[in-house]
Amino acid sequence: MTLPSPCTHALAAGACVATLLVSACGSTTAIVTPSTSPAASASPTAASQPFAGSGFRTDIPAGWQDQTTNPSAVAALTGSGTVLMLLASPDRGVIVARTTPQPVADDQLAQHLTSIVPPGAIDVSPAEPVDVDGAAGVVITFVVIPTGAAAQEDEEMVVNQAGNTYEIALHTAQASFARDAALLQQVLNSWRWA
Repeated sequence: MTLPSPCTHALAAGACVATLLVSACGSTTAIVTPSTSPAASASPTAASQPFAGSGFRTDIPAGWQDQTTNPSAVAALTGSGTVLMLLASPDRGVIVARTTPQPVADDQLAQHLTSIVPPGAIDVSPAEPVDVDGAAGVVITFVVIPTGAAAQEDEEMVVNQAGNTYEIALHTAQASFARDAALLQQVLNSWRWA
């Protein structure tokens, strides 16, 4: 009588274990494949990138692009003042940081915000206090519905720091506002005055 080799015993034992595992888990096996839906691409997996601006530094959210040195992107912005940071999202939202042409007094920040809300804006929130790395300011949100276009939602804030008034704003499609506002909060959480 010839005995099977040790390798044959190992293969047979492995086949039995595999059979038992398949049997214990049921007859169907789930196959996981990467999704190609837009929702999957909205959850960036890359790490955020550092941004060094004039008077501050922060992090660029994963998946967003720094457009600060793109003259056509900066020229497309409305408003006045010096643009210090322009970040663009894959869903066409933007985060802008700029200094105002003239500093605004601390007790006039809420009035300044009210003055930059475009005519026809709706759902304008009351000015609320905001803190950006220890600098106190105010923030509002509002919705703009351009003629023949999708509604836009904005979050605008102004803070005073080192003799300058900084405007920090998010402009995005109303449908993307919750997601982009959370990413703006990431930018603010990593914000450090230089």
